[in-house]
This record gives sequence, C-alpha cells and structure tokens, in this order.
Amino acid sequence: MKAVKIILIALAVVFIAIQFIPSGIPENKPDEIKSIANSNLVTEPVLDQLRKSCFDCHSNQVHFPWYAKIAPASWMLADHISEGKSHLNFSGWEDYSNREKIGVLKDIKDEVESGNMPLKSYLLMHRDARLSSEKITILSTWTDEATDKILN
Repeated sequence: MKAVKIILIALAVVFIAIQFIPSGIPENKPDEIKSIANSNLVTEPVLDQLRKSCFDCHSNQVHFPWYAKIAPASWMLADHISEGKSHLNFSGWEDYSNREKIGVLKDIKDEVESGNMPLKSYLLMHRDARLSSEKITILSTWTDEATDKILN
C-alpha cells in the first residue's frame, strides 16, 4: 500500500511538472487578408463547413478545446495543428500559386471523398465536423468549381 501511495505521489509530481513544458500550440491570429475566407473562390456555406471541419488543423483560426492547455494533450494538439498546416493552411491561401491551389483543391476532394478527412480522432470531440454524404458532395462540387475559376 505504501508503494502505491509513493507511485501516485510521483505521478502527480510528474504531471504537475510537465505542465511547465511549452506545448508549441500556436496563437490564434485574426482572419488574415490572405485567407481563403477573403477569396472569391468560396461561398459562405462552403466556408462555414470548412471552418467546422478543417480550420482547426488547417488555418490560423483554431477553436481550442478545454484540454488544450493541459500536457500531454496540448503536445498532441500542437503536433496535429503543425502537421495539418504543413499540408494546407487556409489562412495563407493567397500565398499559394494557382498551380498549388489547384493541387490543394484536388487533394481536398480526394481526402474528403475517401473519408480520410476530417481525421477520425478529431471527429471524436467535434461531432459537428462530421461530413454527411451531402456535405461531401457540396465540398467536392466546390473544389471542381473553384478549380474552374482558377483556370479561367
């Protein structure tokens, strides 16, 4: 019984100590001028769905959950956000060339239609991010229309 008590105290001390290790979670930035939100390629309903299903990992406008400041969950969140933004950052949409935008739109369509995005782990805590077949069709159609706008 004494060993269990010592182990629990040690775990509590470690848990408290790791709270002082920086998580690397990025700060939220206001909606930038270069954001897809300011683009003529996206309608309000599509933008609303992108905000619900994509922006937390693929933009600088993140809605952090209650556990975002608690290690080790904060480390995992920081990693997910960093990884997501390395593939696509909607906040820097205008920094992409037209060729890159077309590639990104194709990737969005492929990932959404295959069910790879949003991530299953994300959907566990964000049920409103789930994409119904209707929402998948809307996003897929949007990627095609946006590609056409860029090409013409």
